[in-house]
Amino acid sequence: VVRVLGYTPSKPAAIVAAVIYITCGLCFFYHTFRRKNYWALCLPIGSCAMGIGFIIRIMLNNPDHQKRGPFVAEEILTACSPATFLAFNYIVHGRLLGNCMGKRHSYIPPTYVSWFFVCSDLLTFVAAGTAMFTKTSTLETGKTVFQVGVILQSASYYVFFILYFLSWRSCRKEGIATGREAWWKIYKLLGVSSFFITVRTIFRIAESCSDPGTPIRTREVYLYVFDTLPLFLAIVGYIFWWPGPYLERDSIADAVPMEKVSTSSV
Repeated sequence: VVRVLGYTPSKPAAIVAAVIYITCGLCFFYHTFRRKNYWALCLPIGSCAMGIGFIIRIMLNNPDHQKRGPFVAEEILTACSPATFLAFNYIVHGRLLGNCMGKRHSYIPPTYVSWFFVCSDLLTFVAAGTAMFTKTSTLETGKTVFQVGVILQSASYYVFFILYFLSWRSCRKEGIATGREAWWKIYKLLGVSSFFITVRTIFRIAESCSDPGTPIRTREVYLYVFDTLPLFLAIVGYIFWWPGPYLERDSIADAVPMEKVSTSSV
């Protein structure tokens, strides 16, 4: 473990992270089942899985537990579980377009928005998971596979973020939405979440491309500041503003743009 990570995992930091993510996961489970928003299950499952990963990381503080099995499990859970956070944002954006804003503001049919990005996320998830299994035995192979997975996942999210911005611009330009619709809160929250996820992806790319022995790889503080913390900030807002109720109000999906009304009247 120390040979691969370059340090012994901090027990107090792992305890704090485990408590935070499991608490978030339980809150998300509460919202999901209370509102019957079963489409959102990926978020609570991912958050709890992340917390379990940090519980295993607590064990890795003890040299007696620094074995390949626990290490691989911890790496898979902490590195791959955030893919569910991205998937949740994809799903929320697709529902915003389909239920609230209207298909006309999407460059990809809303039906396919979630599926396209979730599938791309799943492929990179598998790539990253495969890399974790090879990391301790064939280090260079594992590093390459993981690096490719991280870059592809990041690129996918950057494309999504661009589409998010274009949908916002299209909706504002149309002039039907007043900006006071309830779902705007979720749209803005989605943007904040995406910002912190982007911070995390940049860190992961930098980390995966760096050489062993560099500070970004051998100092655990970077992992918590640029990975664990941004991911927490990316999802914690959903505890207080759960998307479900907001996606059912103030829809302009069926509204007719003024230029179409004028054309049809002529």
